[in-house]
Amino acid sequence: MKKFAALLIIALVAILVLVALTNPEVLGKAWLYVLGFIGYVVVLVENGFKKIAGAFSGPKEKIPDVLPSLPVEKGNYSKEIEQKNQEVLSLQQKIKELEIKLKNSETESGSHLGKCTLTVLRYIDDGETTLGLIFLRNKFFAYTLEDTHRDEKIKEKTRIPAGIYNIGYSPVDPAQSRITRDYLKLYSPWFTKHLHLQNVPGFEGIYIHVGNSHDNTAGCLLIADGVLAGTQQKTLQNSRNAYQRFYKIIAALLDSNEQVNIQILNEDWFDRSKLTSL
Repeated sequence: MKKFAALLIIALVAILVLVALTNPEVLGKAWLYVLGFIGYVVVLVENGFKKIAGAFSGPKEKIPDVLPSLPVEKGNYSKEIEQKNQEVLSLQQKIKELEIKLKNSETESGSHLGKCTLTVLRYIDDGETTLGLIFLRNKFFAYTLEDTHRDEKIKEKTRIPAGIYNIGYSPVDPAQSRITRDYLKLYSPWFTKHLHLQNVPGFEGIYIHVGNSHDNTAGCLLIADGVLAGTQQKTLQNSRNAYQRFYKIIAALLDSNEQVNIQILNEDWFDRSKLTSL
């Protein structure tokens, strides 16, 4: 095909030479048309060659501009969703029952379970992590996470004893506390000092603060809006949101000179108070 195109070009050039010899005045304009015609002939020949080659090679599959999406297998999760909803409703109902019983029930000593500003009900200890529920004036507020119970204390790996403790601002100068300086950077202006459990036997610097697992506690109480209890390592979720709400409420009470205390009850409080376990 290329030889054929070359012969056409030679023939056209020969015609042009003859025209130039017989009519030299048209030579000034004719080269523009001839050049354009030669280009058209070359393109035409190339397109023809491609079509002939395509006829022998077979049609090519056209690639779509937009690739089709892969089929997605749709499962029926209605039963799982219904089961989860039932579990949530059941837990909410149990928490409502706990709120009523905390207000009305008494311990063996005759004191009310919900007599303090805050009540923490520990309900499970897997040997590594303790989970609990924290109530603010006998109303469920959030979940808690602590270290496990140990007969002999291991520093930063043991939960504090059950009991009643006053809560105040940490007496430590923020400039001398790395964790307080970090919190000031993250949570100013509403955070000023840590909320400190006072006079805990055998422990110092016990705070209520943000965290997700027992790796973050070092004996302190972590607080959060959600909990994952079915995994190998029990963890909290949405801790920062819960902590901010909690801190603002407790700080307002402390700033108004109201006494704030917390009662922490172990897992056996269900039996002692004749309440139904979760």
